[in-house]
Amino acid sequence: MYTKLNLIPLFFIIFFRTSVAFQDGILFSTPNFPQPYTGQLSERRSVSVNETQGVAVVFEQFLASAHDCVIACPTNNDGCSSLCGDAMDHGLVPKILRVPGSADIAMVSIEQNDGFPHSGISGKIISYDLNTISFFQCNDQVDLSTGETYYLVSQNYPLSPTTEFSSCSINFSTSGNRQGIRFAVYDFYTNQNQKDSFFITGSNGQNVKITGFATEDEPVVYYFQNGANAIFSITHQDHSFIQKRFYILVKSYEIAAEKQCDNMGNFNLALGQSINFGTKQFGINSYDNNLNCGYNFSRVATANSLFALGIQYESEKCCDTMVIDGLTEYEQIYQGFQYSNLFFTKSQQVSFLFQSDGIIGGTGLNASLEHIDCTCSPDMMLGKNSVLTSPGYTNSISYCPGLECSSNIEFQDDLYDLQLEFTDISLRGYSLNNETDSLTVYDSYQHIVVQMMPFYAAFTSFWATVSPVNVQFISKSLTAFPLDQIGRGFSVNLNLLKKQFVTNNIVFNDAFFFEDISNLLLKSGNTYEFVITGRAGHQISIYFFTKTTNQVFIDIFDGDSMDAKRIDNKALYSNVLENGPSLSLTTTSEKAILHVRGNPTFLQPGTDFQAMITDLKLPTECGPLVHSMREQKTSSGDITLRGNNCYKVLHFSDSSYNQGAFMNIAFSKPISSKIFYGLTTSSDDCIAHNSSEPIAQDLFKNYLVLQYSTTDISSVSYSWAISSGIIARTMQPGETVVLVSDDYRKYNASPLDQQFSVQLEGESNVQTGLMCEFLADSGSGAGTLSWSSYDDIKQKTSYSNAKKSLKYASCGNKLLVDYTSPDGGPDNGLYLKITRADLRCSRSPMRLSISVIVLLTVSFISLIF
Repeated sequence: MYTKLNLIPLFFIIFFRTSVAFQDGILFSTPNFPQPYTGQLSERRSVSVNETQGVAVVFEQFLASAHDCVIACPTNNDGCSSLCGDAMDHGLVPKILRVPGSADIAMVSIEQNDGFPHSGISGKIISYDLNTISFFQCNDQVDLSTGETYYLVSQNYPLSPTTEFSSCSINFSTSGNRQGIRFAVYDFYTNQNQKDSFFITGSNGQNVKITGFATEDEPVVYYFQNGANAIFSITHQDHSFIQKRFYILVKSYEIAAEKQCDNMGNFNLALGQSINFGTKQFGINSYDNNLNCGYNFSRVATANSLFALGIQYESEKCCDTMVIDGLTEYEQIYQGFQYSNLFFTKSQQVSFLFQSDGIIGGTGLNASLEHIDCTCSPDMMLGKNSVLTSPGYTNSISYCPGLECSSNIEFQDDLYDLQLEFTDISLRGYSLNNETDSLTVYDSYQHIVVQMMPFYAAFTSFWATVSPVNVQFISKSLTAFPLDQIGRGFSVNLNLLKKQFVTNNIVFNDAFFFEDISNLLLKSGNTYEFVITGRAGHQISIYFFTKTTNQVFIDIFDGDSMDAKRIDNKALYSNVLENGPSLSLTTTSEKAILHVRGNPTFLQPGTDFQAMITDLKLPTECGPLVHSMREQKTSSGDITLRGNNCYKVLHFSDSSYNQGAFMNIAFSKPISSKIFYGLTTSSDDCIAHNSSEPIAQDLFKNYLVLQYSTTDISSVSYSWAISSGIIARTMQPGETVVLVSDDYRKYNASPLDQQFSVQLEGESNVQTGLMCEFLADSGSGAGTLSWSSYDDIKQKTSYSNAKKSLKYASCGNKLLVDYTSPDGGPDNGLYLKITRADLRCSRSPMRLSISVIVLLTVSFISLIF
């Protein structure tokens, strides 16, 4: 696919001689060729030829970044063609761009360069005759003494010749210092069965025959001295799946003595030792011609060591090679386009031989070989801050393959929390089967705290409250990787931070066996410690109401010290049911220690932890002890009540801890039961001794405790919401309404203004009024009671520090109760019972007038008739 470019018109008009033996044209290359290049390319030019000619772009070197291209377009038309990246590295890729007529030529980077110092691009823009499409003339005499490259390219390349060639000969000669001639065959296919032939004969009697698909695997090269003659015959074919063709670079060179590289010789590497070697000024200058560089390395094998080879390499594809022996089972030969890899080998001996001929060159060789230690870090007992790293992190190029490291990190968890702060995490992402390296941190319960895969880019700080923590580092067995994906490994700081305990001792007895442990200041960093002692023979159960996965540390010790066995808290990660029977974890004895701490890494604003503790154990027939609801204005559904001397704790989770949150409760039928206001069984908090007794419709507590006995199957349901504005109730003449303020029996209540309205309905002509009775002292709570009838105020009475059993009665069918509490405290609160009074109250004046009019009308009608 080609995107049309806006070319900068730099015009060149080429006039060619009659003979094309010297292939006149325009030379072009990447900056400072043959030196390697790394920058962006942006060169554009327009080339004009006459009407009978076309423009061809041929290359002697094309090893570039993948998105660096040469693009050839007709001047006044689309239909561009291009070559990009490593064109000289592939035998099946044509090494030419052809345009019929004048052309726009661009050498550009169409995307960001890959940063590797590539050998570059070098070529020539030449013309050709549109009728013959030939780049040579048979029987030409070519003098190569100037060092210029001759492009021996078949007629109509890259397609099969349009005419037959029989015994075509081209003679090459050289003189002066350049006595060598090289034929670099980059693309070649002829059919010997069709009597095709190609010979090169040397002046010294050396003869070469090239047949078939000679470049199927790699280019081939032939060297001659002083002179050589290419003789070939190619038959014509109209149709063929494979095109007959050849692309051969012919160039002279100086025959000179061999040169050597730095750090050549034999080396024995101790464990942890590394050595750098390669061609001089890698990435800056092209390597020298006529190099013969040998390196031999050995090591004394240990149980946990390997050779690690980091190598960058690029050379002229046809002719310069590096042979590596010992890296794998077979000898490896490197030539051509970029190799940037990391290799690991168990071999105890590795050798390298880099050779170049007398022409061109390329980027070269830059390598480092290390005798790498693959030993995993041992278990650690922290007495102070420390660091854990992957094997070889501090001094090696990367970590070894095939690692299965597991390090236990122990610390004194009765004094400290442990912070794992990852300062570096770089894992290899290269994979052939979708399996990649990984680092996994487990807490002492063997739950996964974090699993880091390649390209991990999330949280880097993690905490543990109990010892030990396990760090598992797994690397796959793949032994070859691109250098840009080798991975450094990991480094993690292990920081000890002293615990800040806030301790609460809880001792249960027959009168006290429930305790709420909600609304903790989690962001404080404190460890909230609950030391729990149950009644003899009882077990401790903790019920959980909110999901706090990863946000809150919850550690339960099954005994009276932190040396006791911990209870597995895995169920808390997924099994907490926020609407329904509550999940509990239970000890094996009457002793327990519970620690609750916010996780500094994952704690979110507004994260809420709600739970309760009890040592109450019920018979199976009683069913689940605790039910909780998190959703507002949603019924719990029927909760079965059955059994003898059973308890049910009803709870709702209001994370805002709004003082106006209330619960509504309803029984399916009357049963023998006590209802306790709050998480208590104290007689002071009993608001009903039977389910049929009237209780407030809005109960401003997030707990109710039911104690009941029944042989029949009954049920209770409840819901919760948050009040807003006046609380209005209606009542029938025989009904009782109970009102309770939202600060009643609360230890941490806020100042309050609250209003209630009770409307008596269904009154007969004889009105009796409404009576209210204080069921508890109001403390410092004060307010007014206003009776009215059809918006007529009948009486308004103020109250302050009202005492239990105080009663007020007045005429009127509507009672408005205003209540104000200036401060919080358990002794304040409004608890009021409203019933029909026993007064003789006059009817409304409006009703009397209406009654008189009705009677007079009836009498008048009687008199008329």
